Amino acid sequence: MSDGRTKADIRDLAAEAGSLTESAYRNIRADIIAGRFPPGTKLQIDDLKARYGLSASPLREALARLISQGFVSVESQRGFRVAAMSAEDLADITLARQVVEGAALKRAIERGDDSWEADILGAYHRLDRYVARLEGKPIENLAEFGELHKAFHVALIAACGSPRLLDEQSRLYDQAERYRHGMMQNFLVVQGAGIMDEHKQLMDMVLARDATRACAGLHHHLSHTYEFCYGDTAAANARQTAPP
Repeated sequence: MSDGRTKADIRDLAAEAGSLTESAYRNIRADIIAGRFPPGTKLQIDDLKARYGLSASPLREALARLISQGFVSVESQRGFRVAAMSAEDLADITLARQVVEGAALKRAIERGDDSWEADILGAYHRLDRYVARLEGKPIENLAEFGELHKAFHVALIAACGSPRLLDEQSRLYDQAERYRHGMMQNFLVVQGAGIMDEHKQLMDMVLARDATRACAGLHHHLSHTYEFCYGDTAAANARQTAPP
């Protein structure tokens, strides 16, 4: 090639650029979910460059990806901001998850084989052991819990046979993560291993191939984040933490 670079050199540069974009995406996303960038925060490219030690190009690509996932918004002439959070937004996310995951779970129960069942058992065991080790200890890595929790929900529907349903489940799960983050901090501190009871019941219904009860259980399970943030549970938590 005229500038002396080989095709292998170009492939290496492309791989490095992709790795930098992925790093930027993961770091910004983690800071948004953890609340280090609250809703409405302006995301200045120069500030992000200083924070993460990355150039503008991978940061802009990461922000574009986060826009498509609902974590970041962009306004003409005003730049990037952390997307707002609201009861209406979470209600819509919850409804969409109930429809998508319910349909996927029904298909998975109809189509799943022994390997699918084994994967569910494995995902549950890893999540259960992680929660058990947390009991009575400060939470230092909620992101790890999030990964294990998502893996369990993905395992339940993995045999649905629809890549689009799986992709949509993953996208919606991630959009709910900001809301779920505060809820899980409370649940893991207050309830400890008790939070696994409903996951165990859900798994048992799925493995029993009881599609009607399993889908109803999943529908109820997915409503918890909204109830904690904006429903009756939120009101009860506010009363418990209000000053005398």
